[in-house]
Amino acid sequence: MKKKKYKKKERDKVDNAVYVFHNQVFNFDMFINAVNADEAMVKFDQCAMANREQWKIMVEIGQQPA
Repeated sequence: MKKKKYKKKERDKVDNAVYVFHNQVFNFDMFINAVNADEAMVKFDQCAMANREQWKIMVEIGQQPA
């Protein structure tokens, strides 16, 4: 059985990553497109979500299994 090879995705300044902000108390996910983690945090802060300690942040990586 052949293993599928994954091609590494090269990112540039106009290529966004998907950041998932997960609320652990309410099991609610919010998806934000951003160039980097700092930009994702700024966008999250603009949403003015209460109880910031309830949130976890996850990110899509360049090598996603298909």
